[in-house]
Amino acid sequence: MQSVNLSLQKASTQLESAILIIEKLRDQYDQIIKDSRELCMKWNIPFKLSETRQRYAKKYFDEVDSDRRLTTTDDNFRVTIFYPVVDTTLLQLRVRFKGMKTVCNDFIILMPEILTSMSDELIVKSSYDFINKYKEDISSDFTRQLIIIKGYLSSKFQTNYLKNMTIHDLADTIVKEELTSIFPDVFIGIIIFLTIPVTSVSAERSFSKLKLIKNYLRNSIGQERLSSIALLNIERQQTNDINIENIIDNFANKKARKMNFLK
Repeated sequence: MQSVNLSLQKASTQLESAILIIEKLRDQYDQIIKDSRELCMKWNIPFKLSETRQRYAKKYFDEVDSDRRLTTTDDNFRVTIFYPVVDTTLLQLRVRFKGMKTVCNDFIILMPEILTSMSDELIVKSSYDFINKYKEDISSDFTRQLIIIKGYLSSKFQTNYLKNMTIHDLADTIVKEELTSIFPDVFIGIIIFLTIPVTSVSAERSFSKLKLIKNYLRNSIGQERLSSIALLNIERQQTNDINIENIIDNFANKKARKMNFLK
């Protein structure tokens, strides 16, 4: 999820897979306990749930003692710890990434597998909604371009290939085949989708680096120098390729006051 090259489409697919795995994990408590016991025995780790004396409220006439169903430590751990943790994780995954799913549903018309399986009437309706949402970037010719590119993809690629084809692959195909001038609105829609960040991890990580850059030793650092150092850190992939020795030599030569009369 923190990869720079990860797109919303792949992130949404991975998120759906993670939710399915955790949902299956909820019904595999006994197997998890069994695997945990075997692992603890292998590493000589004591595996024993602590048992405490059960406290019960005073039972009156005609009352049902419902607290006694959790007398065993195993059942208590299952109900009070395992299930709440799994359910909270599922809830947070669904709630926190609800916006990602909404965005993917807006751009689902650009996914090659979905686009080639849609009828022309459904493409017209879906494209109309898309144009209204991005009317400042997409023109009304978007619908015609979608219908044409649908026929192009169906004739050029097989069904099995289209199932694994992503929006990023569609962008690569348009660029390689030099079709950007033929499908300009489709290409703009793809660019909008690909430039939407999955998370804000990269930006937050860059801001957290400011605490390391401007420490007590650099307390009097100016805004311009601080911004330049932060930019070097943000673009550290390009910074690592810079030859520092050449920069130092060029800087020293420009600042040298002694004249070289031997040249």
